[in-house]
Amino acid sequence: MSDLGDLEEKLLSEVGEVMSREIRTVAADASLREAGRLMSKFNVGSLLVMGGGQHIGILTDTDLARKGLAPGVNAEKDPVQSFMSSPIITIDCHRLVEEARALMKAKGIRHLAVTEEGKIVGLISLGDLIRYYAANFKMSE
Repeated sequence: MSDLGDLEEKLLSEVGEVMSREIRTVAADASLREAGRLMSKFNVGSLLVMGGGQHIGILTDTDLARKGLAPGVNAEKDPVQSFMSSPIITIDCHRLVEEARALMKAKGIRHLAVTEEGKIVGLISLGDLIRYYAANFKMSE
């Protein structure tokens, strides 16, 4: 394939090719400390929050840093649900990687839940996008 064809193929990569299929979750009533422990254990920057058997929000490392360390917060007792972001912002797995980047930028977020036929099947983060672009496109200095 020509260089132009390779570039076109890279530009048309779908979110589903780049996302992580490992979905880590935390209960809505779990403490912030427990959520932080899970993020550390699994080396992830976000957890989907479960309530009533479904995904009801997302808690990110940014949420922990900005909201969880605020004065008056008790990380041992305060529940994740009080600090999560909701609704969960999603993107379909067949959308282009560039669309995920644009959506993150527009919403000012670093994590998206990825859906297929309306069901969450993975997550894509800003870090995933950086790794994708670094591996596929030569950056000029």
